[in-house]
Amino acid sequence: MSLSPLVFFRAATSDLARGTLVSAIALVALSLAPANAQEVKVRKPVVSPVPTAKLSEVFFKTVPDSLEDLQEIERQVTSLTETAIHSTVSVRVGDAQGSGVIIDNKAGYILTAAHVIGLAQKNATIILHDGRTLKGKTMGLNRGLDAGLVKLVEDAEVDISKLTAVKMGDISKIKTGEWVLATGHPNGYQAGRAPVVRLGRVVTQKKHLLQTDCTLIGGDSGGPLFNMQGEVVGIHSRIGPSTSWNFHIPVSAFQNDWEKLISGDMWGAKPLGQNAVLGVNGEDTDQGCKVTGVTRGFPAEIAGLKENDVIFQLNDQKITGIEQLAAVVQQYKPGQTVQVRLIRDGKTMTFEVQLAARD
Repeated sequence: MSLSPLVFFRAATSDLARGTLVSAIALVALSLAPANAQEVKVRKPVVSPVPTAKLSEVFFKTVPDSLEDLQEIERQVTSLTETAIHSTVSVRVGDAQGSGVIIDNKAGYILTAAHVIGLAQKNATIILHDGRTLKGKTMGLNRGLDAGLVKLVEDAEVDISKLTAVKMGDISKIKTGEWVLATGHPNGYQAGRAPVVRLGRVVTQKKHLLQTDCTLIGGDSGGPLFNMQGEVVGIHSRIGPSTSWNFHIPVSAFQNDWEKLISGDMWGAKPLGQNAVLGVNGEDTDQGCKVTGVTRGFPAEIAGLKENDVIFQLNDQKITGIEQLAAVVQQYKPGQTVQVRLIRDGKTMTFEVQLAARD
């Protein structure tokens, strides 16, 4: 079907893959006993060299300032759309479904999110952009970073080598404000509808996380985030109530642990239900972690935490930022009560918060 390259969606923040995903502290994927790793020949992922094509100056401006700028952005996005759509797939494992992207059409490797596939060595169903269905096998998964790998199974009716594959980009070159393109299957695969395309920009970049305003909803998890050279730079991981709370795993999470992923290892997080959740999003400040959002129904909201609170201590541990807060929360078990000290309107306050389980 014909699809405009600029299509935008926003809906409830449910995730079709493995329960609700919201932008809350310490959301992690499934963690189960590792399956027996198969002996496989290690094939390194294709990492794109420094792009030779020079982007238009409009992509380096803070905002486009003319009709010509907008037309140039449209031309570049349109040139990337077909490849982006054709490389994006739907991934189904049991009742769970999400998205993925083909990065190797020789070995048949597909990048996705760990919470989409759940376990290694499971049968998967892969639906191509045009509705053709292939069989796959889940490989390894890093549950802590939410990185998962699927391998296509050879099929007599579909020549895997003729499928569209894309290269992985260099995450170290990503900058805040950079234009990016997201594809996936919002609300899950729908027959007759190609993967949906959304255009946006990088809001923040951290070592293990990219945040963009490319709006995602349930079903997009595991889909690709492209730079303006058409290289995959991230995989959709989790979402939140704000239109700018869209989080992606950098492709470095796959590149750095490629051998473990293709061997079927599973590592990086606790079993489902053993992960403590606070329920806030935040940003680093000199005073601690400034709360930029409180998730409805989660422990932080129940205890009375509010947006713009600055958390500087949890029990006896000093809090320096959002990632460190997430790490501290994970030192506790669901059901435990912790004391959160924060600054609100210039006053120091203490709240008792009973942590919940990620289920």
